Amino acid sequence: MHAWRKCAFLTLGAVLATSAVAKVSPQEAAKLGLEGTELTPFGAIRAGNADGSIPAWEGGIKTPPAGYKEGDWYVDPYADDKPLFTITAQNYEQYADKLSAGQVAMFKKYPATYKMHVYPSRRSASFPQWHYENSIYNATHTEWCNPSPGPNREKRCVAPGSFKAGVFFPIPKDGAEVMWNHTFRFVGKWYTALAYGFNAFPDGSYATQVKRDRFLMPMWITPDTGEQPLTEERFTRSGGATVCFSQEDLEPPRSAGTIFSACIYAQDTQADAYLYVPGQRRVRKAPEIGFYDSPGTGSDGLRTGDSRWMFWLTGSEEWYDYAPIQRKEMFIPYNSYKLAQPGLTFKDIVMNGHNNPELKRYELHRVWVVEATLKPGFRHLSPHRFAYIDEDSWDGALGDMFDARGDLWRVSEEYLMNFYNVPLPYFWGDDHSDLMSGRHSALNAFYNVGPKSIAAPPDFSIKGKPDLELYTPAGLRKFGVR
Repeated sequence: MHAWRKCAFLTLGAVLATSAVAKVSPQEAAKLGLEGTELTPFGAIRAGNADGSIPAWEGGIKTPPAGYKEGDWYVDPYADDKPLFTITAQNYEQYADKLSAGQVAMFKKYPATYKMHVYPSRRSASFPQWHYENSIYNATHTEWCNPSPGPNREKRCVAPGSFKAGVFFPIPKDGAEVMWNHTFRFVGKWYTALAYGFNAFPDGSYATQVKRDRFLMPMWITPDTGEQPLTEERFTRSGGATVCFSQEDLEPPRSAGTIFSACIYAQDTQADAYLYVPGQRRVRKAPEIGFYDSPGTGSDGLRTGDSRWMFWLTGSEEWYDYAPIQRKEMFIPYNSYKLAQPGLTFKDIVMNGHNNPELKRYELHRVWVVEATLKPGFRHLSPHRFAYIDEDSWDGALGDMFDARGDLWRVSEEYLMNFYNVPLPYFWGDDHSDLMSGRHSALNAFYNVGPKSIAAPPDFSIKGKPDLELYTPAGLRKFGVR
């Protein structure tokens, strides 16, 4: 249900007068560069920290490690690393300045089992060369739409022709720009994957689900990236589609055959979504998919639509006000290759209230801290929330959601690693813990827990490019009856 707009009586003239400038000066943009500059092309601080516990960024993983073959499971380039120390319920207070409120709450909630093994920090994030070059270009070019499309959309619309396929705002000025960078970060031009998720109960038992994910990033398919752009109307309207995504339910049997597809646009962040329901054998418009605090698909109500990737832009309007952004050193999941090894099952991963700490790797990294508070006149299950965004990749690492009473409610973490065959940092599973109920849930992204005969890493190759018809209502029905 759409929120009441307190701005309903603004005059059209007042709306059209709104202007928001985003690009920075050439002098400020000169801080960005591949080497020898204060900032990386993505706006991260190149240097390490004062005590050396965070190293300097030197380009990340530039070539796959020895023994890796394209299409195989990922080889852990840091397999020989040993933990520097372990944070537990008994000693977390001495590290509290580098922990989120959610992490502290988890130590208190699960003192006997929740722990964090902290490893040497490896700034492994790396991307294609064109992505670096385009991100530097965007610093002095990307602008918000002027005039704005309407109230609460001043920073939900990027001006056409003002950006290239890269980070939109590598030197962000506020939370809105950080959120834009994070939501539309590079996750490959396309990929398909057989993805596994779970919803766990307080006793550690769980129900599983299997989906076929198909992601398409039209904004990255341009001559700048070596591709011919998509010309179909589905991908070119509203300033161009930034991301299109689809999920097909395979298990459990009661939902098998259900497929949805959706696209989000540079000038409209409301997901234009369609759903095929096999029992009805028809396709319907599905505005609830990905909509703010609608239940996340397959989550049993344990995740909201906008808690994907810790917190991402969805819906057509901005419902939150953002506190001034800050950059902070924090312990976050990183280089999570142990979780990505073949042969694991959810029996190895899922525990009472959280995932198995023996399979997780934490490192000290700098993150952008996004604090969001609900605007007056809007309603959301979480009126106050935090997201912690890795400075090297713009990936979400941690998320905290507070309920309407102001109590910490849901605590999330994302298991980041470099998919170095692309290359790009992305997540290999996540966990969303509900402090009130004791339940927790994961998006469909653990690609290695399925049967050995069919489990495989995500396919970013041309073979993994989804059929473009999938994103049209007619095409969706065709897929649904195959």
